[in-house]
Amino acid sequence: MKKPLFLEKLLAGITGTIVLVFLFLPSAFCQNTGSDEANIHNQQGMEYFKKGFYNHAPKRQDAEAERNYEFAVKEFSAAISKDSSSTEAHRNLARVYHVQKNFAGAAEEYKRVTELAPGDLDAYVNCALACIELQRFEEAIQLLKDAKDQTSDPKALDTLDSYIAKVIAHQAKGVR
Repeated sequence: MKKPLFLEKLLAGITGTIVLVFLFLPSAFCQNTGSDEANIHNQQGMEYFKKGFYNHAPKRQDAEAERNYEFAVKEFSAAISKDSSSTEAHRNLARVYHVQKNFAGAAEEYKRVTELAPGDLDAYVNCALACIELQRFEEAIQLLKDAKDQTSDPKALDTLDSYIAKVIAHQAKGVR
């Protein structure tokens, strides 16, 4: 089992800003499943998101980036309204919310991904990261424990155990 890329950032510790690498995950997360109309909205949402994230955010064109993120949210929401079981649309909406620092929205959408695709360890960890931002440490720990129930890979289990320990240590410090 391949170790999710963004987990590397969590290994470095939880203090400071956690930069998720979920934006660089394989394109399999954007594969076409579900209704054609939902796929069209999901693809359009990804175009808006990428434009905001890659074209405007690096140039500090925050208003333009935010406008593209809002368009992406509308498109992903439309995809979900057409196909509520679209794992990709829920995951992509969670990504946008996280970039917008809407951690409650990100946690909710990642939680939905864990329900739709229980074996998706990335979704559990990303949801846990959003919960950490919200200082919902017990929920983050439970999500990581739930992720452990979805795998038998010894490396993944060890990694998840190390994340749980880091969240507990972070919580004990009372540091955000």
